[in-house]
Amino acid sequence: YAVLSETTPTEPDFTPDQMNVAASPTPINGWVPDESLPCYGLPGALAPTGFFDPLGFAQNGITLNEVKRNREAEVMHGRVAMIACVGYLVGEQLPSPFGITG
Repeated sequence: YAVLSETTPTEPDFTPDQMNVAASPTPINGWVPDESLPCYGLPGALAPTGFFDPLGFAQNGITLNEVKRNREAEVMHGRVAMIACVGYLVGEQLPSPFGITG
């Protein structure tokens, strides 16, 4: 026990003031949410139109989690649409099972 008491520091490594410091948000792929911008400043605004939201999905008052959920849903629906397009093209090239044309 004597060895442990000599190597154990008597002062804590942090002070209570250091615990109250708010951490800055961690960037996600280089994006840091900014509440002052529409849609929390997500990248994707293009030059001629700028921020384009005709249906109002990114209206004021929407939370950051709702923005992330809408963005994830948009990506998933886009992937399903791309698979459906490939399925349509494959279906056009394969013969029908009963020889029906048209």
